[in-house]
Amino acid sequence: MQSSLRIFAFFAIFAILSTPLTLALILGRQGDMGPTSTVFVPLYIYPDPGAWDPLYNVIRDYPQISFTVIVNPDSGPGSGPLPDEQYCLEVPNLTAFSNVRVLGYVATTYADRDLQEVKSDIDVYANWPVEGDDDALAVHGIFFDETPQEYYDEAGDYFQQLTDYVRGLSGFAPHNMVVHNPGVLPDSRYPPLADMTVLFESTYDTFEERKDEVFQNFTGHDRAQVCCVIHSVPEDVTGEKLESLVKDARTLANEVFVTHLSEGYYADFGTQWAEFVNLMAS
Repeated sequence: MQSSLRIFAFFAIFAILSTPLTLALILGRQGDMGPTSTVFVPLYIYPDPGAWDPLYNVIRDYPQISFTVIVNPDSGPGSGPLPDEQYCLEVPNLTAFSNVRVLGYVATTYADRDLQEVKSDIDVYANWPVEGDDDALAVHGIFFDETPQEYYDEAGDYFQQLTDYVRGLSGFAPHNMVVHNPGVLPDSRYPPLADMTVLFESTYDTFEERKDEVFQNFTGHDRAQVCCVIHSVPEDVTGEKLESLVKDARTLANEVFVTHLSEGYYADFGTQWAEFVNLMAS
C-alpha cells in the first residue's frame, strides 16, 4: 500500500512539475529575450569575394528571423546607372533570401541637399533591375540618412515629397519602404512620413547612461516603426551582459543593430556579430 502511494505521489509531482506554468516558474526568465525583432544591417562593406559571407552565414543559419540590409555602393548608388560588377554579383545573392529586405542608402544632409539630386539617387536604385536586365537587382526601398530632428515646414514638405516619390515607383514594389535616420528622437511630425525611424544611433556607454530616458522617450512611439543602433560596445560585453543589452534593445525597437566596433562601425562585422544574431534569434 505504501509503495502504491509512493508511486502515485511520484507521478502526481511529475505531472505538476511538467506543466508549462510550473516550468516557467522554476526556470524564471531564462530564455526570455522579449519581443521578436528584425536584424538591422548597415552593410557599408565593399563586396569583395567572401566579404559578405558573415552575413550570408547567419541569414542561412537563422531563417526564422528577418534582416533589413542597407547597401551603400558609394555614399549612395554611385554616379552610373548601375553599381560596379561586384555589387551586381552580390546584391542578387541578398535578394534571393526570403527573409531579407534590401534598402538603398541615400543621404539627405538634414533636408539641405537638393531635392532633385536626392530623387535622382532614388531613381538609380529603382532602375537597377531594368539597367542590369536582372529582377534580382531590385531593392525594396530607401534608407534616408541624416534626416533632421527639428521640424520646420520646408523640411516637412521635403520629406513628404520624398516619401510620396519612393512609394510611387514600381521599381521598389511591392514593398516601397521608407526609413529615416535622425539617430535621435525627432519631432513627432517626422515618423509618420516613414515606415521606420532610427530613434537611437550612438555608443554603448550613451545607451547605458541614458537607458531610462531612452525608454521613456520611446513609449509614445509604435515599436513596430522603431530602429535602434548601438555601436562601440566594449569587448568584455559578451555572454549575459550582451544578452541583457540585446534584450533591452529588442524591448525598445522592432529593428536592432549592435556592434563591438568603435570605429568604422558599419564597414566590417564586429567580433561578436554571430553571438548578436544568435541572441536576436533567441
